[in-house]
Amino acid sequence: MLSEERNYKSGEEIFEESGAFLATSRIYEWGKEATQLILLTKGEVDIIFTLSEGRKVVVGNLVAGDLMALSALIPPYHLPASGMAKKDCKVIQIEAKSLRELCDQNPELGYRLIQSIPKSLQDRLQNTWVALAGQI
Repeated sequence: MLSEERNYKSGEEIFEESGAFLATSRIYEWGKEATQLILLTKGEVDIIFTLSEGRKVVVGNLVAGDLMALSALIPPYHLPASGMAKKDCKVIQIEAKSLRELCDQNPELGYRLIQSIPKSLQDRLQNTWVALAGQI
């Protein structure tokens, strides 16, 4: 279960950061199952794509407020790239399976969450094309 329903008073903390990564730490890894949706609350993260010959290319950069590991919401739930902390980072990690179940139970929530993803994916895909074109 993601969380029990709870009411909050004005000014009460709703989320707390659930992870911290030092610069150069790997936050998520290409090819692994995306088990968490990750919100970057502090720091910077490089998105790294591994080419077929094993060479790694930075194809994007994420900053505080960006979501990472969007594949956690999109079947088959596998990470297409790695995320490496460029600067020290803090994150909120949301267990993906429970979040997907919550979206199934509350279609309006699922719809609003899914609406936010295409723009992020479009921007990241365009950045990837530009970065990879420079490698040819």
